[in-house]
Amino acid sequence: MKKTLLAMLFAFSSTVASAAGWSEPLTVEYGFVENSDLVVIGTSGGGVYASGCLANYWLFRADSDQRRARVWATVLAALASGQRIRLWFNDTCGTWNYHEASSIMVLKPGS
Repeated sequence: MKKTLLAMLFAFSSTVASAAGWSEPLTVEYGFVENSDLVVIGTSGGGVYASGCLANYWLFRADSDQRRARVWATVLAALASGQRIRLWFNDTCGTWNYHEASSIMVLKPGS
């Protein structure tokens, strides 16, 4: 009985831990913005972080034009320089089954 409860606790804990977090280091392959609050980012080197999402496809929904501009500038800088990024994800998929991201981090070269 104790082993069963312990196994259930570990299974639940790992599910909660994977509900949100930073992606592994990703290489930006492309990005685009549209006449909305979305920045769309295509990457390589990642996986599936939320059930039902497609690997290496990301949506960043910005809450202001200024924030969207900062995210877009970060994506362009990473694309132009070859630096990798990490994206903060949650446990939901957005439009087109892309992962939803709410923060972006640029890594120094070689990281």
